[in-house]
Amino acid sequence: MAIAFKVQALPPNSVYQVLIGKRTATTLFFAFSNNLTAYFGLYPKLAKDAWMSYTQNVAEYTSVEAIFRQNDQINYMNLLVDDILQKRNGLIIPSHHHKHHLAFKLLLQVLSNIQAENPHYSPIVQDLEVQQLIKDFISMGKSADAPQAGLQAITKSLHQQLAKELSAFPDQAALIFLEQFEGAKLPAQTLEQVAENHQISKRAVVITQQALMDQIYQNWVSGHTLGAETQWLQIFAQGVFNQFPIWNQTTQDTLNLINQGWSLQKIADRRRLKLSTITEHIIEITLSFPWIIQPIVVEELNLKDISPLVSQEPDENYESFKARFGEKDYWLYRYWHIVYQKGTHDDRLA
Repeated sequence: MAIAFKVQALPPNSVYQVLIGKRTATTLFFAFSNNLTAYFGLYPKLAKDAWMSYTQNVAEYTSVEAIFRQNDQINYMNLLVDDILQKRNGLIIPSHHHKHHLAFKLLLQVLSNIQAENPHYSPIVQDLEVQQLIKDFISMGKSADAPQAGLQAITKSLHQQLAKELSAFPDQAALIFLEQFEGAKLPAQTLEQVAENHQISKRAVVITQQALMDQIYQNWVSGHTLGAETQWLQIFAQGVFNQFPIWNQTTQDTLNLINQGWSLQKIADRRRLKLSTITEHIIEITLSFPWIIQPIVVEELNLKDISPLVSQEPDENYESFKARFGEKDYWLYRYWHIVYQKGTHDDRLA
């Protein structure tokens, strides 16, 4: 209901497609253009009639606060809807979103037990892919001449960096985030326990934990909040995203061929897919990493670089775009909108 209130000026069916996570170029572009990527896939099982009921009843409320008037945690719920939720990266496919979270959970647990010199513990994460990722990373982090000292140093730097990252969030949100993790002497709290502790719904807990994790990963992938002693966190975060990309495998397969210098038509022919399917992959990639597609755009539009697209507002419609550049594919027009909206912040993942 609160989301219905926030987006009531937008087409309800289009918002519904965003909320259930319909992964088409049109829905992804709509979400990005209207600053709804945080909402993407938020309610994958939402029934359409339930959503339409929310949009019809929202007129009865004067504010988000009014919607939560019966809730003991009204201040936190307002904060969740207005600020915390916006940190969530809905563009990450659900299965990999979960693995990103598991990777950090296991990293914290492993380093905590190394610091406590406790070799006997049960991994909090049973996912074999995630376990192997952390095992490989820990092996890489060991110094050849003093393996324990190397790991102790990165453990200390991780704790310091995490404290720094969480200081940017409200105290209650930071606590909700931390309570899910397990250390050598500190058990993790279950979802039910965290919800009970803070007298909020389990859904609010999940959104909070996911949003903070996404923002922290964003900071580390970009490296903007890291210092000399914590550059290893950028390597870790990038490793997580490489192992478990934002998109699904078919989009990744297209990206792999792009990185090999293949043209879009050649990729479509090789993969026996429609060219329109390949360009949908292109839009999906562009939403997170526009610079990857930049060489193709520069060649297609006969530009020296994409700086004019970043600095100049896109043409009002596709016909005007074609009048400027000639008979070009529609995805190029969308690309212009995306890079213009991102501006100089093209390292944002959403």
